[in-house]
Amino acid sequence: MNLTRLVYYSQRNPSISMKMDALMQTCHRNNSAMNVTGILHYNGNAFLQVLEGGRAEVSSIYHRIAADPRHINIILINCSDVRERLFPTWSMGLHEGMDDATKNIFLRYFANNQVNPETVSAESLLDVLQDLSAELN
Repeated sequence: MNLTRLVYYSQRNPSISMKMDALMQTCHRNNSAMNVTGILHYNGNAFLQVLEGGRAEVSSIYHRIAADPRHINIILINCSDVRERLFPTWSMGLHEGMDDATKNIFLRYFANNQVNPETVSAESLLDVLQDLSAELN
């Protein structure tokens, strides 16, 4: 099996209600069944997500997300084969919000705490998400 890592950014569709508990239950159920791991950062307006797993499984989940009306302006930042998972223990970790500690993590890698998905590197986003994941452990 090829191990694939996909990183995307999207904005929340403000016209559709967002129930994060229900979303995360669905993520855990579907990702566990497909042996996909990753992390999701949601700041109330935008999503940054990493999916890791088999190529077909990651692709299937990403296409489902892209068709989900809760997401708008989806940008695929990177999709590549990798040697190992960065988030091997989570069917989907969730980091939510934008408190001062989170802002400081973003400021380590970017000029401000706003992510411009058209100018940031996938490596920088992965570094940010790994630092955010440390807060969850």
